[in-house]
Amino acid sequence: MNKKETKKGKSLGKVIISVILFMGIIPVIIVLLLNTTLVTKLVIHRVAIEEKNSTERVIQRMDTIQHNVESSIETIKEDGSLQKLNKNNESRENIRHTLKLVNGSDENTENVFYQPIDQDSISALGSQKDAKAGERTDREWYKKALEKPGKTIWTNPYTSSATGDVSVTAATTIANENGTQGIIGVDINLAEVGKMVKEAKLGVTGSMMLTTKDGQVLVSGSPEFKNKNISEKVFFKNKPEKSGYVGSGTDKVYVGKTKTGLLLFSGVSDKELDQERSSLFKISGVVVLIWGLIAVIIAVLISKRVIRIANMIVHSFEKAANGDLTAKITNTKGFEKETVNIPILSRLLGDGSIHENGNEISQIIIAYNNMLTGFAGLVNGIQKESNEIADMTVSLSEISKQTNSATEEVSETITGIAQATSSQAMDAEKTVNEMNDLGNVIDSIQKSSSDMNKVTENATKVNEKNSDLMQNVFDNWESERYKLGELVTNIGGMNSDIQNINKIIQVITDISSQTNLLALNASIEAARAGEAGKGFAVVAEEVRKLAEQSAKSTKDIEIIIEAIQNKSNGMVTQVKDSYEGGEKQTEVINQAIESTHEVVDQFEILIKEIELVDQLSKEATNQKDSVLFAVENISASTEENSAGTEEVSANAEEILATMQEFTSNIESLEQISEILKRQANGFILK
Repeated sequence: MNKKETKKGKSLGKVIISVILFMGIIPVIIVLLLNTTLVTKLVIHRVAIEEKNSTERVIQRMDTIQHNVESSIETIKEDGSLQKLNKNNESRENIRHTLKLVNGSDENTENVFYQPIDQDSISALGSQKDAKAGERTDREWYKKALEKPGKTIWTNPYTSSATGDVSVTAATTIANENGTQGIIGVDINLAEVGKMVKEAKLGVTGSMMLTTKDGQVLVSGSPEFKNKNISEKVFFKNKPEKSGYVGSGTDKVYVGKTKTGLLLFSGVSDKELDQERSSLFKISGVVVLIWGLIAVIIAVLISKRVIRIANMIVHSFEKAANGDLTAKITNTKGFEKETVNIPILSRLLGDGSIHENGNEISQIIIAYNNMLTGFAGLVNGIQKESNEIADMTVSLSEISKQTNSATEEVSETITGIAQATSSQAMDAEKTVNEMNDLGNVIDSIQKSSSDMNKVTENATKVNEKNSDLMQNVFDNWESERYKLGELVTNIGGMNSDIQNINKIIQVITDISSQTNLLALNASIEAARAGEAGKGFAVVAEEVRKLAEQSAKSTKDIEIIIEAIQNKSNGMVTQVKDSYEGGEKQTEVINQAIESTHEVVDQFEILIKEIELVDQLSKEATNQKDSVLFAVENISASTEENSAGTEEVSANAEEILATMQEFTSNIESLEQISEILKRQANGFILK
């Protein structure tokens, strides 16, 4: 497959390298600091020990020299030759010989001499070194020896005129029975001690110096203090009563005191630790550099391995994000080959295989694979359900369209019913008006019948006088015949009106049939609409019942009207016959007189017929009231039907609007289900 270009993001490589390098170098730096502190303490301790040892070694040498000198003096004193000194040369040479022996016994002895009281001195170095009597009475050793007879005194150090070295003189008095006889003196060359002081190695920068008790530097290993007085120095002022340390750290100085009162100071400079630290820093720098390189190499290898694993996981996640749910990770090595195979990294990060008991990376990958498996099952279920939803949505959309179409048809049907009901209401109102007119006509017929009855009665009475008044009868008969013609015309019109009632009945019947048919269609459409058409079905049922009631009432009216029509036809026929008979009577008026009795009989029959017509008129009036009441009920029902139909029409329009919105929502749902189906099918499961 083609690899997609991925956006460059922040890499963990630098972070891993930085962390590992940090973890590798920081401990080294900490160890360096600890080592520096430890080395500082060790150096200070070592220097302190060296200071003490070097000082004690010099003091020990000084004590040895002092002991040897004092032993030599005691040897001379015990020899007794000095007590035998006289003014001859033999005794002086004997003493000189003894002094030479003592002088040669110690390399540090510069000169051994004997200074008799009021005589020339005797030197072990020869007579040329002998001093005249009284020349040395001002010397320190001479004065101190006389001040402390019998005790060995030590002079303050001084620079020897013969050697230029620091020297010191030890002297003591020799007494005989008569008192003090002379002073034995030993000049001690401190060159060895000075060399020890100068060559003393105290650390790297340390040195030693020999001073008097007043702070005058006699010998110093450092040119800084040569021939100077250090009495103002802090370490001199704070020197202990006995040998010991003064100060702290690199300023710590060891002070030693000799038996002769000389002071030894051993210390190092502030730069003593610089070399140690420099060496330590160099070594630590090399260690840090080497360890840093090792850490960088390890970090690079680890980061490459981690980044490769991360890239594998990211690649799998990208494939999964693109819908490929088969992108499981089976090996963390991927397609890249290991350039360097380090066993410890393989043990740490794994060999690339995935195990349930593997490290955290294996656990993450196993969890990821399990997630893909579970998600694939979920997506599979979603695909199936989305397909079913899509199919159901299509079916529901078809049903919605059919329902919408049916609702539109119902709405149109209800509109037609409303229009037909309005027309029916108008026809019913017109029928009421016509029935009122019919009632008026029937009232006129009844009135005419009453008048005919009266006229017939009068004619009967007049007929008795017919013989005498035939001419008058003839004239009156012509008049009556004329009226009878009008009556025929009126009865004919009335009969025509009565016959026209069938048209009204037919209209009412047609309206009832159409209403019943519309109610049936409305019930069918309501049944198709299902739950949404229940209310409409109830209205349709009420309309159907009213239509049936209207049809039944119309049939009753039709029966009554048919009876009235039959009677009216008979009445018309009779009136016509009467009119025709009147014409014949006109022709045979002369015969009328002869047949007066027959006329009387006919008039009686006519009276009965008129009475019958009057009775029928009354019945027609009563039937007219019933028909009028029924028609008024039909009109009221029609108006109610019209109002109900308008309400149903409004409800149907609302249902139609709802169904249109429902259809729109179904179409949106169909689009959403199609998108869901397309997205769900976009996942690769196998």
